[in-house]
Amino acid sequence: MQDTVADLDSATYEQVARLLGSARAAEMLGLLQETLVRLSGMPQDELVSRAGLASVHRLKSEAGLMGFNRLSRACEVVDTAGARGSIQQGDLQNLREAIATARWIIGARIRTPVQLSP
Repeated sequence: MQDTVADLDSATYEQVARLLGSARAAEMLGLLQETLVRLSGMPQDELVSRAGLASVHRLKSEAGLMGFNRLSRACEVVDTAGARGSIQQGDLQNLREAIATARWIIGARIRTPVQLSP
């Protein structure tokens, strides 16, 4: 897995880190990681339940705010399909892959915090 612009917009993340401070941004990454761990362990029927879809809906915004573009888009697709009552298996698979990639990226960022440029 790679830290690419498609998965994480580093400029957005750095902007958030500047606004909130590195420590608070790292704390937010930790909270995001907790959500990702919880969702990645959910069986499919729980993920597509009302509570699971509510978590996906919240994650859509949180991921977008932190610059996780691919994850935010995958959440948007599942969220929209869930509202219509017709979630495709491929969309769930894309969401799970985006979650896995985001977890990997967050793990790497937590181990090596972002260095803000002046």
